[in-house]
Amino acid sequence: MKLLHHISRLFGYSGYESANASPRRGQVPGAAPTDTKKELTSHTRRELVRRSRYLNKNSGFSREMVADMAIYSTGDGIRPQPQSEDADWNKAAEAYFARWSARAEITRRFSFEECQHLVCRGLDVDGEYFCLKVRDGLGLPRLQLVESHRIGDTFGSAETVDGIKLDAFGAPVAYRLILDDNATRDVPANAVMHIFEPESASGVRQPPTLQHSINHILDEMEMLALEKHAVKDNADIARILKRESGALDESGDFSVETGEQPNAGSDAALLQRIVGGKLVALKPGESLDSFQSNRPSPVFTGFLEHLKRDSAAGMLPYEFVLDASNIGGAGVRLIVAKADRRFSYRQMILIQRLLQPTWGYVIGDAIDRGELSPVKGWNKVGWVCPRRVTVDAGREAQQNRADVETGLKTLSDHYSELGMDFREELERRAQDAKAIMEAAERYGVPVEMLYRPSGTQSVATPTAPVDKPASA
Repeated sequence: MKLLHHISRLFGYSGYESANASPRRGQVPGAAPTDTKKELTSHTRRELVRRSRYLNKNSGFSREMVADMAIYSTGDGIRPQPQSEDADWNKAAEAYFARWSARAEITRRFSFEECQHLVCRGLDVDGEYFCLKVRDGLGLPRLQLVESHRIGDTFGSAETVDGIKLDAFGAPVAYRLILDDNATRDVPANAVMHIFEPESASGVRQPPTLQHSINHILDEMEMLALEKHAVKDNADIARILKRESGALDESGDFSVETGEQPNAGSDAALLQRIVGGKLVALKPGESLDSFQSNRPSPVFTGFLEHLKRDSAAGMLPYEFVLDASNIGGAGVRLIVAKADRRFSYRQMILIQRLLQPTWGYVIGDAIDRGELSPVKGWNKVGWVCPRRVTVDAGREAQQNRADVETGLKTLSDHYSELGMDFREELERRAQDAKAIMEAAERYGVPVEMLYRPSGTQSVATPTAPVDKPASA
C-alpha cells in the first residue's frame, strides 16, 4: 500500500478523475494556477483585442451581439434623478446636468448619451474602457474617452502591470497613457474611470467579452468563405458528359454532326431547324446529364449554428440575438428574462463605474463655482434606465396598473420600469390637469367631457313643448 501511495504521488494520480492525465485526451494548455494579472499578459490582451476588433468589423453575428447589448442597455441614455431633500434644487441640478450632457466629451462631438453607448460597445469589443476627467479651454468639466490600446507601456515596464501602477494593496495609483508620438504620461487614478465587468479579484486588465468565441467565429467565417467559393464553382457547371471510356476525343467532349458521313445518323442542324430547340448528337456510350449541386448541405448549416450557439454563450442567448423561431412561448419568456438580466447587470456596471462618478464630478464642480447651491445630499442620485425588454407588454401593463392601484408598487417604480422620470411625469400630469380645468371653465363644459368623453352620459337634446289637444 505504501508503494502504491508513493507511485500515485510520484506520477500525480488523484482521486479526482478529471485531474488525471489520459493518453486519449490532449493536454490542457497553461501552467499552474496563478493570478489573473499574470495569465493575461500585455501581449495576450493586445492580441485578443486585435482579433476581437477584426470580428466586430467583419462578422455580422459579432456586430449583432455587441449592438444588442448597447441598444438595450443604454437605449436613448440613462438619465439622472437627483434625490436630495430640496425639491427645487433637484430640479435645478437635473436641468444643469442636461445642459452639460449635450456636449459632454472634450472634443464636443459626443453627448453624454452617446458616450454611454460608445463605452458599452467598447466593453464587449475590448473588454474595458477608460474615461478621463478633464477640463476644456474654459475650465469646464468634460470627459475624454480613451480606448484600451491607449493605456499601457510602449516597451514594457516593471513599474506598472500592463500600464497601471498599483500600491502595496493592489489599488490603482496611476494609469500610463500612450500619446500619439508613443510617449507616455501618467494620469492619477482619481482622474480616471476604468469601466469593466470584473471576472476575477486578481485581475487588473480585462479581456474582450467575446474572447472565448474568437476562434469559433474566425473558423465560421473561413469555412463559409470556402463553401461560398465551392457553390460558385458548382453554379458554373451546367451539365455533365458521361462516357464508358475515360478518354476524350481531340475534337472535344461532344460534337454536333453537320456533314455527310458514312453510317451517320440524321442531320442535327436540319432537325434543329425543323423542330426548334437544340439537338446534340452523342456517340455510343455517352450520356449528357444536368448537374445538380448539394452544397451547402444541411449538415454544414447545422455545424455553423453550433458554432454560433457556443460563441453566444456567456454573453446573450443565441435565440435572442439571431433566431427564436424554434422555441415556444415559455422558452421565449425564459430567453427574454435571461437577456434582461444581462442588460440590468451592464446598466449597474455603467452606473457604478461611469455615471455616478460623472455626476459627482460635474455637479461638484458646479457647486464650487457657485452655479448650484450646496445642499445636504447633493451627491445622492438615482438613475432612470431605458424601458425594460419584455415579451408580454399588454399583460404586464395590466398587472402594473393593478399593482399601482392596490399600493403594491409605487408610481416612481412604475415610471422607472418604463424608462420615464417620475418627477417629470408628475409635472406633465399637473400641467395637463390645469389646462383641462381652465378649458372646461372657459367653455362651460364638464371636466369629464375633456379627459374622459367616452365615460360621460350623452346630453339629451331639448325639444319644443307640444300643445295639449283641446278638450271636447
